[in-house]
Amino acid sequence: MRLHSDILPLRKAINIFKYLILTIPLTILLTGCEKKLPVYTEEVHITIPGMTEEVKLAFLSDLHIVTLSEEIDESQKDTVAARVGWSSYEGVSAKDQWSGWVDTLNGSDADYILFGGDMVDVPTLSNIEALKNDMERLNKPYMYIRADHDQSCSPYLVKDLTDEKTLGYQNSICEVEDVYIKEFDDFIIVGWNLSTSLITPEGLEKIKEAANTGKPLILLTHVPIQPLGDENLSGMSKEVYQDRALIWGRNPNHTFYFPTEDTPNGLATGELLDMIYAEDSPFVEVLCGHLHFTWDGQLTEKVHQHVFSAAFDRYMGIITISGE
Repeated sequence: MRLHSDILPLRKAINIFKYLILTIPLTILLTGCEKKLPVYTEEVHITIPGMTEEVKLAFLSDLHIVTLSEEIDESQKDTVAARVGWSSYEGVSAKDQWSGWVDTLNGSDADYILFGGDMVDVPTLSNIEALKNDMERLNKPYMYIRADHDQSCSPYLVKDLTDEKTLGYQNSICEVEDVYIKEFDDFIIVGWNLSTSLITPEGLEKIKEAANTGKPLILLTHVPIQPLGDENLSGMSKEVYQDRALIWGRNPNHTFYFPTEDTPNGLATGELLDMIYAEDSPFVEVLCGHLHFTWDGQLTEKVHQHVFSAAFDRYMGIITISGE
């Protein structure tokens, strides 16, 4: 067992305990033989005063399912073959891992599942069908926010793939929306779809409506948020990603993602960041992925953030929400 030993700051109303990374054996079938793969579980505990019943969430993101299909342009097949290897674990491709992941999620005690984006590496029909076929076996409700790899024609040249086709493929799993809302008795999960792009004013309005209920909000986003007054997360990202801080922030000199104030979507995104950073923020927690490494800490004195590592590296999250 590996224990994350960082001590998190004391919270007033919302207390997030330090998380554990546990190794759990998982057996999947691979080409006719059994292959045991570990599952590293990042556990986060959120305390919301007044809750009388515990809620458990499972989190999975950045699986990057990718297959070598006829949809891939001939000039890109070597690149895609390399991506198959990149997202494999001990020789098991992300596609072949996915069925075992669904078995793990079905066997967990989670009440609800959060998919945090980049479940496929490029949204070809074959990749989406691989995701959809096993997702249909899930025995629990879920929220699936997309990111750039789920819903964009890049980074590969794919034969005859358009944004309209990609949207149709994704809608066959569950309807794509700007923002998803899942209301529980004592809190609301807000899912920012395609957070590699600016949020729409319509999406922001849905978040405001959720905030007006007075219930604490938990933000599900693919891309993490820059902590106020702390460059640790951006520094870690720059070290891994060629001096790029692949997170959202207000300052374009500090983060890769930032709101452009001269567009409706830019203004809406800036307003969302202001809501997160505000002293009286309706948010209490941000759950995200994208960076393929783990980070845990405060965005502000009130708002906590956990960045989960990648599913292709065998990581998943278990979030326990309770009144204690």
